[in-house]
Amino acid sequence: METANKEDPFLSHFETLIEEAQINKKSPKTTIELSSASLGSCQFSSTSADKSPVLPCPVSTVDSFAIKKSLLSNIENSGSQLTPLQLDFFSLIHNYYDVYYPNRTNTNDVGEQLRFVICLHLINHVLKTRSHILSHNAKLKENPDLNYHDQGFTRPKVLIIVPFRESVRRIINCFENLLLTNDDSEKNDQLQISHRKRFKEEYGGGEMDTPNNDGKFQRTSDEYNEIFAGNIDDHFRLGISVTKKSLKFFQSVYKSDFLIVSPVGLRTLLEKRRQKRKHNQSSDNSESDDDDNGHEQKSSADQSATIADFLSSIECVYIDQLDILSMQNLDHLFYILENLNSIPQEATSSTDFSRIRHWSLNGWAHFYRQLIVLSSFTSPLFLSLFHRFATNYAGKCLIQPYFPLNGYIRPLSTFNQLFQRIPVCDPTLRFNYFIEHVLPRFDTSTYDHTLIYLSSYFDFVRLRNYMRTEKHKQFNYLTLSEYSTKKQVLLARNIFYHREVRFLLMTERFHFYHRYKIKGIRHILFYDLPSYGHFYPEIVHFLTLPHVEEKKKTTLTTTRNHQADEPSTCTALYAKEDALKLAYILGQQAVTDLLSSDKNIHLFTNK
Repeated sequence: METANKEDPFLSHFETLIEEAQINKKSPKTTIELSSASLGSCQFSSTSADKSPVLPCPVSTVDSFAIKKSLLSNIENSGSQLTPLQLDFFSLIHNYYDVYYPNRTNTNDVGEQLRFVICLHLINHVLKTRSHILSHNAKLKENPDLNYHDQGFTRPKVLIIVPFRESVRRIINCFENLLLTNDDSEKNDQLQISHRKRFKEEYGGGEMDTPNNDGKFQRTSDEYNEIFAGNIDDHFRLGISVTKKSLKFFQSVYKSDFLIVSPVGLRTLLEKRRQKRKHNQSSDNSESDDDDNGHEQKSSADQSATIADFLSSIECVYIDQLDILSMQNLDHLFYILENLNSIPQEATSSTDFSRIRHWSLNGWAHFYRQLIVLSSFTSPLFLSLFHRFATNYAGKCLIQPYFPLNGYIRPLSTFNQLFQRIPVCDPTLRFNYFIEHVLPRFDTSTYDHTLIYLSSYFDFVRLRNYMRTEKHKQFNYLTLSEYSTKKQVLLARNIFYHREVRFLLMTERFHFYHRYKIKGIRHILFYDLPSYGHFYPEIVHFLTLPHVEEKKKTTLTTTRNHQADEPSTCTALYAKEDALKLAYILGQQAVTDLLSSDKNIHLFTNK
């Protein structure tokens, strides 16, 4: 391997030409276990033996890192000191390792601490890239015979994917804090910000309704208030160019250093470009009736590289709040990541092939791309995403998740809580097992007013359609999903509370976005476990809410009174593959006991 012996990780990472053995995955992979008080346990793996991370961070000040002097000066002048968590995390990303951190919480400042150091790293990366190119430009003017390879196919270098516009506003605040000095009199001279007013109009405001403003919905979660604070529009894309003395918003994708997007916002742009290209191809081929099939196949293969050419030279990807993105649509995120770092089929006017890095021309850009992923919990799908797209030759750091010590069962011991292990995990097999063995048991008068909680909208649609179209059985049910209108929600809640209804189907996304407290529930059936561990006690808490209004209790029949006295129950279905979800709900030790037990049913009770 040709290495650049430089202390600056930026130079050593991007000026190293890796060997083909690493590309072909023939090099042995080394895995080491690390830990620190702030980050916890960390698993590092790499095919490169040149360097490995050190935890805890051996330095205590930010000036020990290779950071631009202007950024260091602004940090020092602000008087802020990095916490141990920030230092440990920055030591990993500063060396361009891929990092997966599943312990980002929404109710304290952990997320904001990490956001600040990530923004510091990304701005430092862009400023170094620019100064590197400008330095070489000056040398080439003096001696045109020099040969430098310091660019990619296009200008954008950093892709930031976040769920809401409020997240963008907070990132820009970090940028400004890092680029602006504390001397207000010098701000105009040192940093020029263009389109600032438009940015505030489009990305500010949008305050959510608080419980005081909308008390009848009883939203009382601090975590909910933090997630949905500010502007929560999820369709946007913002191009930003950064220099030492300017910060320009709303730049075109080819003139931007940063692309801050939501998955649906960028997916929409890519689809528009795809449709435009398809229309142009149709116009070009309208005069020919016998197109060559091989030519069509080639055009289809090259289409992604053409519509996403501005993503060809992305060197850093920062995905924040992956858990919230999963509540939107992860298909868009996968589509974006699949289209990164493809060699463009057509060059732009600003492309200088004589200065493109060799590994970019080789199609190896994704082996140099850094991936930073933050989430508040982990799941097999999140891990799959990270391992699939974390192809950085420097290596990847997998931070281990924190699980509640005793889970959420003990505070809810008032109710009997039954955990039933089922022998299937595949969605289709799970559905068949549910309608054959579980649903018939609950489809009796004893289990009137049963809430069925489904974490997947596809499972919700499948079960709803089954209840709607089943010819041999007339199901008495209502539904609540993220696509329900406000009128439909109010009507369903009212009917479920006041009338005899057997089932209420509710999706996880409905609870995530609204957090309504549903009254009238006597039994809860978890089709599968919630993705968020704390959703479990929130849902079970519905059993403590009134079943019927007090004024109507005196008019109930004896049979109805006897039924109302039936104890409330909570049943949760799980498979062995749901170990991570179980750990967040029960605690790690209880999960080990459940999964190793020969019994399929476990009852948690206060007796």
